[in-house]
Amino acid sequence: MKKLSFLFISLLAVTLLTACGSDDEPVNKQTISATMNSRAINGDDVVFSQGTAKVELNYTDMTIQFTSQYKDADGQSHTFNTPEMPMRATNNTVYSFSNTASSTTGIDNFQGKIDMFSGMMWFSFMDGDTRVVSTTHLYYAYTTTTMTNLDNGNHAEHQKAAYLFALDARGETCIMQISDLVSTLNGTVDAAEVRYDGLTVTPTPTGYTITADEVESNYKGFYTISDVNITLNDQCNIISGSFMCNGLKHEISGGLFGFNSPI
Repeated sequence: MKKLSFLFISLLAVTLLTACGSDDEPVNKQTISATMNSRAINGDDVVFSQGTAKVELNYTDMTIQFTSQYKDADGQSHTFNTPEMPMRATNNTVYSFSNTASSTTGIDNFQGKIDMFSGMMWFSFMDGDTRVVSTTHLYYAYTTTTMTNLDNGNHAEHQKAAYLFALDARGETCIMQISDLVSTLNGTVDAAEVRYDGLTVTPTPTGYTITADEVESNYKGFYTISDVNITLNDQCNIISGSFMCNGLKHEISGGLFGFNSPI
């Protein structure tokens, strides 16, 4: 299984553990403070906002509860609280949750997922006629990367790399970090963590597009990428796109919560 990005861990949350019962009993509750990137979607109109969520996990009862922030389609800020919601396992590490009952806080049809391995969180709800989709910084740990030499057609693929997109507060630029970068056709990992700053972000009704003409990495003089065109689609559940690195076209495909895990 792929290792976690150190940058993603630092960006995701500050974690506080609270024990219940005596000192000899195991910790069974966890409170996480996480940055959430939200899109309020009304037709073709999208309003981006970034806020903070408090996430309370109860591992004894297997429940999750959110207090979070977002802006609506008119740009007005809101804070909401969910009730405790049962978490249902969808695979070894991913749990889903929902609250479809009518809400007194102005939101309805709340549903989401959390990946206990990657730390990735996603949820969606309705604010009147507006759909709001919120995620932590987007970390795609389940991907296939196909590398092709466009001159001769030689190619190879691997599932080693993971891709992080950490958005700025305005949803205009992002950091892209690649864990376990493979830059040649021999399949060898060349760098454990490679960071690229200042890629252009465009929020869309279905997710985001990430573009850049050319970006130098934190390894000055090495692993420069160009022709970046990446789409985070299906409300960010699916990643697809490509970039050039080391003379090879790198094509990415995968899912936020697994290779075949629709929201």
